[in-house]
Amino acid sequence: MIVDRALQLGGGHVGRCTPIVQPGRLHARASCAPTRRRQAVAQSSGCAPAGIAPTRVTIKQLGRQISSGRRSSVVAHAVQAPPAPAAAEELSRVFYDAGGITVVATKEASGYSVLVEAAEPRGMLLHWGVNEWEAPPQEQLPEGSTKVDDKAVQTHFKDGRSVWLHFPNQHAPERIVFVLKELSPENWINNGSCYSVQLKPPGIDKLISRVLDCEGDATHWSLKDRLVLVNDVLDGFAAAGADGMGFVFTWLRMSSSKILTWARNSNYQSKDIAWMQKVTSERMTEKARGHPDPWVRLYARLALAGLPRGGGNGDDIRMGILHIMREYGIKEGHRPGIDEPFLEQWHQKLHQNTTPEDVTICEAYLAYLHSGNHDDYWRVLWDNGRITKEHLEGLNIPIKAWPQHLPHMINAFKGYLWTLKTCHSGADMDTAAEMAKGHLDGDTTWMLFDMLQNRNEWWVPGKIVEVRKRLAGVWRAPGGSRDVLLLDIALDNYFRTMVERTDRSTLSRDSLVDMVGMVLDNAGIACESEDLQQCGRLWGRVASAGNRWAGEWGLQALAAAQRLQLSLAGYADDMCSHTQRHANALGERAKVDRAYILNFGEEVVRGQPVFVLSGLLQDLERHLREAAGAGPWQVISQVPALGEVVVGSLADIQGQAFSKPVVLICETLGGMEDIPPGISAVLTKSSTDVLSHVAIRARSQGVLLATCFDDAEWRRLTAMQGQHASLEVNAAGEVLAVQVDPASDDAAGAASKGGAGFRRLTLAPPAPWSSWAVAEQQFGPGVVGAKANNLAKLRSALPAWIQVPVGVALPFGTFEQVLAFGANSGAAARLRELQQELGKAEVGAGVPAALAEIRQLVRRQLQAPPDLVQELSRTAAAAGLPGADSWTSPGSWAPMWAAITKVWASQWAERAWLSRQACGVPEGQLSMSVLLQQVVDGQYAFVLHTANPLTGRQGDMFGELVAGLGEVLVGNYPGRALSFSDSPGAPE
Repeated sequence: MIVDRALQLGGGHVGRCTPIVQPGRLHARASCAPTRRRQAVAQSSGCAPAGIAPTRVTIKQLGRQISSGRRSSVVAHAVQAPPAPAAAEELSRVFYDAGGITVVATKEASGYSVLVEAAEPRGMLLHWGVNEWEAPPQEQLPEGSTKVDDKAVQTHFKDGRSVWLHFPNQHAPERIVFVLKELSPENWINNGSCYSVQLKPPGIDKLISRVLDCEGDATHWSLKDRLVLVNDVLDGFAAAGADGMGFVFTWLRMSSSKILTWARNSNYQSKDIAWMQKVTSERMTEKARGHPDPWVRLYARLALAGLPRGGGNGDDIRMGILHIMREYGIKEGHRPGIDEPFLEQWHQKLHQNTTPEDVTICEAYLAYLHSGNHDDYWRVLWDNGRITKEHLEGLNIPIKAWPQHLPHMINAFKGYLWTLKTCHSGADMDTAAEMAKGHLDGDTTWMLFDMLQNRNEWWVPGKIVEVRKRLAGVWRAPGGSRDVLLLDIALDNYFRTMVERTDRSTLSRDSLVDMVGMVLDNAGIACESEDLQQCGRLWGRVASAGNRWAGEWGLQALAAAQRLQLSLAGYADDMCSHTQRHANALGERAKVDRAYILNFGEEVVRGQPVFVLSGLLQDLERHLREAAGAGPWQVISQVPALGEVVVGSLADIQGQAFSKPVVLICETLGGMEDIPPGISAVLTKSSTDVLSHVAIRARSQGVLLATCFDDAEWRRLTAMQGQHASLEVNAAGEVLAVQVDPASDDAAGAASKGGAGFRRLTLAPPAPWSSWAVAEQQFGPGVVGAKANNLAKLRSALPAWIQVPVGVALPFGTFEQVLAFGANSGAAARLRELQQELGKAEVGAGVPAALAEIRQLVRRQLQAPPDLVQELSRTAAAAGLPGADSWTSPGSWAPMWAAITKVWASQWAERAWLSRQACGVPEGQLSMSVLLQQVVDGQYAFVLHTANPLTGRQGDMFGELVAGLGEVLVGNYPGRALSFSDSPGAPE
């Protein structure tokens, strides 16, 4: 088999099926996805300067000694601050109460500038350094500045008002650090540790390492020290984007949950911690309000909610029950401990559907813990809340077990009762309203307090959305009050509580549609996801259409719902990826019990107010499918699968592992199960939440997960018990299960589909290699692969108004010639050794480690022969590929070569190698050409088949259309293409 791969060069997207070629950029087909441009903002991560630095390493002392300071007789003068150039890009602008200064960082063509301006003129100097308190070179100092030592410089404020610093591009530091010194009377001002201004994004690994060192190794450490460090590194993490701010949020959430210690050989005065809390919350508000990266804004908002004067107790309810169960050794899920079914069932309700009834349940539980008499439990349930045994068992998340007598937990649940009461009475929301009302206009204030007085009425969720929209203009404004943002957070959390209180089983299908719209409207105010906001606008158009529940409307609404489910899943997966690995790192270094961080990312996702959308969509799905006449399947994780069909319960096989692939047919899913190794597919009758634990696990593990709504199809699946089946998802979104030979999955093992069901292939040798690069006129069998040859044929077959992208190719044999280049002799020798290892691998033995090493070797160690660079550049330029004449320059060639070697390395990707092994293709017989082709940024891409790929019928035209470029269609992107068909003789 001779294979070619398309390498499309230049910008940020890939397209295969664009109908018209216009002048465009080049794109690297195999290159990584484009990196989103991030603007740097003010950041900090340093220590105190010389002369006022602490003599010990504890951050507590650092803050104290900067505050006290040491005298200096140095006098210097600064130049007048010039106006910022018109074309300057503002990196950050921050006002600090401490010192009464505004700090503005800008970037212009000549370099970076920092302006420090005092609100009121006074005798003052700037004691400053660069990076980790290093004195800048003499030539970078403003006029009249004085170098104190090798760590710091002192510069007077011009007329007591401002200092302006400028750094040329080639010598600009990552950041500026400084403190202020008032001259009369002498007084050092340090903002808790020191001020900092980030000019360039720092290395996030260095910042994380600094935090981990303190959390794991500092002998003197406290909550105050943590907040000092947060302030010192906050800007650096924010400049690193979603991953950096995700770390800050994870760190502070673990702190607020007391997973991280609050005191280790350290103490402090209350005024010190009060000050640091104030500074931290104010700076977090600035990030949530004005940072250019939406993920940074979101994580700053989430971090602010857990800081002092944070809004709402929703997370306290979810986390509080977990803390009690873990502290007292109660079994939770699959964690070992005391088996107490009542607490486990109540815990599930609290996590997913907390209501005012939980207050009554807690009161009844406490009554029982005091007396040991179950009669007291049932009496208090009825007296305080009119709750019966039948009512508890009929809840959406039922509580069927009776509590066990564990009186040693009385004090813990007394505290937890207060948490429940404060949440469900809106106590934190009331406090936030009182703090913020001075910043609101009269109408907004009246609406807010009217809603609070009627907080349990059915209309409150809609009123919350209305009030929050008014608040957004206040807290998003420059200098907006943090109290208004805290009120918005409290209202957002209470909105979720109100929606969760709703008995969804009593809602009509129209009410479900309207509630989804209201939740999306609420989420759009501050969720910071443009994708979810687009889904909200789409849902609004569908919901307002006049033909609701007609067949055409049903199709549109179902498509909008599925689009929303995909957006939610992507949002959840991104959030998990931003937080879970950081929780793992912090937990390991701080020696935290693994049970506290095992599902940290999922708990973060479940804590988001937008999470309630998932359950609403789950309830609405069947109504939309009925209206649309849609198929019987909901696919949550879409991958092909193979294995022996086993009918059973996923909950009953937790902790097991299977040596051969298993297709599990289970009627019900709880949503919290893990998927054991060896399970290739899980099919169920339960409507599965796309943000549930099992759904997230299925997507991350590459397991097919789908719900069947058709009873007849379900009976057919369960009848396949003991058979071996192959499962695929067709273009209509239906799971097709067919019986196969057991040898197929015996060969596949748990790693792949294996080779017994594949025909063996014999590879034809390529034509002798003769040149480094070939133009389209030289394409032919044995020279390049089928894709390149077919594109060349297509050009001559199409009318003039349909154009084909220009392309050139590296022919078969080029990779082997590169290996023969003298500079690559060592890499070639190692490659041959690794290929010999692969040749000895047995079918079904899993994925050899040699594959990963080969990919890295090809991508990182191979050097391009100079003749290849020259000939490819010349051939591509002659063909008209934009920018090809510059490929010979090192800067232009490096990304080109990286993309080419990535294509070559892909022949040792796991799926590619396993397929070759299954087809009996010996290692080393594959040859690969590389197609370099212009790409066009089309709005839509499509594929047309002249034979229906589902039925195989010739003459049936079958098409699939997607927004964007062809990679969306062929790259197994989430979602579903718009498919259509036309058969011979079909009516017009």
